[in-house]
Amino acid sequence: MPPDQGRYEERYRLTGSAVLGLAASLLAIGLGLLWHTQVIIGVIAVLLAVLAAQGGGVFSAARRAVAFRADHEGITLGAVAGKLPPRRGSAVFVPWADVEQVVFFPAYPRGRGGYAQARCIGIRRREAAPALSHGNEQAPDCPVPGVATGATRRITGWHLDRDRLATVTAAVAPGIPVIDAGTGPSPGIEGPGQPASTTELGPAD
Repeated sequence: MPPDQGRYEERYRLTGSAVLGLAASLLAIGLGLLWHTQVIIGVIAVLLAVLAAQGGGVFSAARRAVAFRADHEGITLGAVAGKLPPRRGSAVFVPWADVEQVVFFPAYPRGRGGYAQARCIGIRRREAAPALSHGNEQAPDCPVPGVATGATRRITGWHLDRDRLATVTAAVAPGIPVIDAGTGPSPGIEGPGQPASTTELGPAD
């Protein structure tokens, strides 16, 4: 059955680190029970296991929570798995009327120059778009100006098919570009502190 040309959705999946962290926590609980560890230690271990599962996105993956959706109405950025407090990572919906660009960009969890690099997706909204409930400041890692922190997500714990997104965007919101923003010389878009190189992604032939 061919994919719906007017809808694209991704859900959270179990990651190797989340499974490993949960397994380690359960092993610690088992050893505590085997060695007759005090009840209070067992309770603490259970709480640590719950926190590890939440932080790793196990709960979101188990519920198959929506991480990202693009359809005829707009774009939904799902709630961030394990984000505390929950409000800071709540789901965000942006109607197509407020979207100016969809941007892919790199983030550096250990700071620029670090080896670990994550991919992110962000929505550059029109100037007249209403303020978000939180995160209206410029996304620090995004080289494209006008992309608010609250309208970005790291692509971790889920997979995003950029060609599929470009195809759906072209079908339901023609004229809105999907771009890949780097940090090289820019053809016209400048970010804070340095220029940004952008490549527009089109639907696959």
